Amino acid sequence: MAITYKTKIVTTTPYNITNNDEVLFINVSATSSVVLPAVSGQEEDKKSYYIKDYSGNAKINPIIITAFGGKTIDGVSFAILNSGYSHIQVIYDGTNWKTIA
Repeated sequence: MAITYKTKIVTTTPYNITNNDEVLFINVSATSSVVLPAVSGQEEDKKSYYIKDYSGNAKINPIIITAFGGKTIDGVSFAILNSGYSHIQVIYDGTNWKTIA
């Protein structure tokens, strides 16, 4: 059984994640901004995103992840990818975003 993910290579910043995104490979040659979407209704228990430094340049050009509408990520206002090929997976818990190790 194969699992299929919707993948996208992001080459512009800021990037606003859409409801159709699942796996995002960030390939930008500058500090990047990624914004998690607003979530409401039945979508709340389904939203999860995987974000990865595709080019390995996050040590020089960090990727800053924020959430729409003042939501938090593990209780803080942003997450940052700042080492080469680093990655993060976030899931919406009905109130805010949580990281998954």
